[in-house]
Amino acid sequence: MSQRIQSSLSSANSNKQTPTISIQTGIVVDVILDDTHPRVIKKADTETRFTEKNMNSLGGVVVRPYSDSTTADEKLQIYKPIEPTNLELPVIGEVVELIKVGSSEYYKRIPGQFLNKASAVEGRATAVYPDKEKPTNTASDYSKTAETGTSTTTSGTSSPELKKLGKYFKHTPINNLKLYEGDKLIQSRFGQSIRFSAYNNVNNSFSPTILIRNRQNTESLGKLKEGDITEEDVNKDGTTIAITSNDYKLNFQPGIVDDGGSSDFKAKPDNFKKYPSELKGMDQVLVNSDRIIISSKRAEMIFYSKGNYGFISDGNFSIDNLNGGADLDFGNDVNITTKRNNRNLRIDTGDGKVFLNTDTSGKSPNTSKSTEPLVRGNTLKEILETLIDLIKVQVYKTPAGPTAIGPENKPDFDELKSKLTEMLSTKNFTE
Repeated sequence: MSQRIQSSLSSANSNKQTPTISIQTGIVVDVILDDTHPRVIKKADTETRFTEKNMNSLGGVVVRPYSDSTTADEKLQIYKPIEPTNLELPVIGEVVELIKVGSSEYYKRIPGQFLNKASAVEGRATAVYPDKEKPTNTASDYSKTAETGTSTTTSGTSSPELKKLGKYFKHTPINNLKLYEGDKLIQSRFGQSIRFSAYNNVNNSFSPTILIRNRQNTESLGKLKEGDITEEDVNKDGTTIAITSNDYKLNFQPGIVDDGGSSDFKAKPDNFKKYPSELKGMDQVLVNSDRIIISSKRAEMIFYSKGNYGFISDGNFSIDNLNGGADLDFGNDVNITTKRNNRNLRIDTGDGKVFLNTDTSGKSPNTSKSTEPLVRGNTLKEILETLIDLIKVQVYKTPAGPTAIGPENKPDFDELKSKLTEMLSTKNFTE
């Protein structure tokens, strides 16, 4: 029993009155969605801190009861939802229940076999109540009707010509979900769903799961007939959050999975140690979507992992820190490779410095010695070439006069000079 009925019954019981409940059905003529609707009018007296519009009718629907074929559309009653905190709006042309509890009247949507349209039929009211001569109504009559939500008269002849289900609502075939024993399901007419289940696994063993999806996948919409049942697909449905346990197996594949079950994702978890062969056997959470954004706008973002963690991607990996630096502390070897595609590795500090096995103070952490700068290979090669050339043209003064130019083993120095290039690395470079 809804909270509104309970409230009405409690009120009636407190007044020692016997509550009366009556139910009839009617066709939705209009739905009040926002404050631009003509039935949302200004209140007579308002405080400045409150809106001047009478917003009580938002979420309400204008309904023509099946028992009423004469009241003008403009004078039909506005019914409020019986459960405003669990609002489920009907569309134009949909049949709803009209529930009267004491003097209060509400509407309740009637789910149908077809999720999207439910009981809605284009032109339903026209077929039930053929057009008659429409009455002329004054603005004051309309205002009174809009403000009170009740008809000021039952006279007049007008019937809505409902050629559409709404201003922009369009029928889209959506399929109901397959059921498992004990399930609790929330399904919208748009393909969103939340399933609370425990036996939706191959073995039908007790494995509590919560499956949340935002959209039924296009493949199933194309293959299934309206009224057929379907089941969630974590790979192909719209954004999916799967909270599973025990024997529920997540048949997850990264990337876009085609009709044949093949994915366009190319990267493999080659470096990920102990990647699970099956995603089952424990409590786990999967979030799968075309794009995922996680934002911490005020404070920290913290990640914990008792086991291994990895990033596997077909695209680039990048980190942009505007002001902060990075402190990385590893308990084992660190391997950085680009050998898979023979790509370069660059470390660029601008005008900063690179310190290897030393700290920024210039002291070695393992010895008392001062650290030393690295040697520039080409510069060293040029200096050694110059040194060898100078040695080759040396002349010494002796009592007997100057010696001949250069040593007798000049060829040895020439050979040494030709080998200097071998000391230059072909893969490691510095400034």
